[in-house]
Amino acid sequence: MRLLQNSIENDNTSHAYVFLGPAGVGKMLTARAVAGALLARSDQQAGVYLKDGIHPDLMIIEKPENKTTILKEQISQGMEPWLALKPYRAARRVVIIRDAHLMRAEAANALLKTLEEPPLYAVIILLADEQSLLETILSRCQQVRFFPLSEAVIGDVLTERGIDQEIALRAARLGQGSLGDALGFASGGEIPRAYELAGEILLDLAGGEMISVFNAAEKMEANPELISSLLETMLRDLVIYKHSGGEAALALPDNLKLVQALQEQIDPAKIRSALQRLDDLRRNYRRHVNALIINTNISYTLWEALL
Repeated sequence: MRLLQNSIENDNTSHAYVFLGPAGVGKMLTARAVAGALLARSDQQAGVYLKDGIHPDLMIIEKPENKTTILKEQISQGMEPWLALKPYRAARRVVIIRDAHLMRAEAANALLKTLEEPPLYAVIILLADEQSLLETILSRCQQVRFFPLSEAVIGDVLTERGIDQEIALRAARLGQGSLGDALGFASGGEIPRAYELAGEILLDLAGGEMISVFNAAEKMEANPELISSLLETMLRDLVIYKHSGGEAALALPDNLKLVQALQEQIDPAKIRSALQRLDDLRRNYRRHVNALIINTNISYTLWEALL
C-alpha cells in the first residue's frame, strides 16, 4: 500500500480507485484509512469526526438492508447530488462504495457518468470482491490488488486477540486467506459443533439417499458459511489423501477418519468439479440470497459428486 501512501503525501491521488480482492482481506479498513488521510490533510479535526462516523465530507454507500444489490437511486439520487456540493470541512469529498460488484447495471451506468467527469475535489473508492465491474468503469479507475492472507498471518492475529491456539489454527485454515471469515469462525466458538455437523452431512450424502440432500440443507442452517467452508476443506482433503495417502498433507488432521471411510467410493475428478461449483455457490451467501436455497444446491452438488 506504499503506492497509496505516496500519492496522498504528494497530493497526487487519482479521482477513482478500485480495491479488488477477496472478502475479509482489509479492503474496507484500507479505504477508511485512505479517506481519513485525505481528509486530515486539510482538516485537523478530521479524526474526531471520522471516529464518530459523522465527517460531512465522507460518504459510504452499501447495499441496503434486505436487498441483494446496490441500487441506481443510491448513485443518482444519493452520491451525485452530494458530490455536486463543495467540501464542507476538508479540501476533498470521498465516497467509498462497498461491495461495488453488487451494483445493478443501471447503478453502474450512473456511476460511469460521474467517473467520466468527476468534480476536481472528488475521490471515489470502489471495493469489489470480484472482477465483475464494467470494463468502462475499471478503465477509469486506478486498480489496487488485495490478496489472500497467509494462514500464519491470520493465525497470529487471532492468537493476539486471545483466541485459543488450536481454534485459531483451524479458523485460519477455514478462512482460506480471509481474516474477516477466520475471525467470524473463531469468535463464535462454534467450530467444534459445526465440524461435527459437516462430518455427519458428508457421510449421509455419501449414503446415496436423495432425502439426505434436504436433511443436509437443514443441518447447514446452523451456520451456513462455516459448515460450507468445513465441507469444502473435507472435500479437498479427500482428494489430497486419495493422491498422497499421507496424513501430513491434510488441511485438517481431524479429517483422517472421514477421508479414510470415503476413499473407496470417491472419484477425484467429480470431487474437483464439485469444489469449483461449491466455491461459486458459497459466494452467494455474501449476496444475501436465501441461505436455504444455497444450502440445498450445495448439498445436491456434493450428493452427485459422492454417488
